Amino acid sequence: MKIAISGKGGSGKTTISATLTRLIARRGLSVLAIDGDPNPNLIQALGLGPGVEAEAVPRSVVERREDEAGKTRHVLTSSVSEIVGRYGLKAPDGVTVLVGTKVDHAGAG
Repeated sequence: MKIAISGKGGSGKTTISATLTRLIARRGLSVLAIDGDPNPNLIQALGLGPGVEAEAVPRSVVERREDEAGKTRHVLTSSVSEIVGRYGLKAPDGVTVLVGTKVDHAGAG
């Protein structure tokens, strides 16, 4: 199952995401939550301390490659399990969380 939550700023996306992932994980299912917000707060919403920060998954995990037909595709440079193992954090209730991106400074996004 894959669930994506989107909406305008301030609509509660992070709170809903954190609550939903923890409830699903409490039922014994494996949950990988990915925070794709440029100002990531899902780690704290999942119950990890305010001083806990995840290393953002670098853009280098995806490469553009051209196939034999000349079509450009985006492909992972590592397996999903390697990416999760390297950048994932364990949160309460068995949720694993990844920070998909961060904007380091204005104009960097």
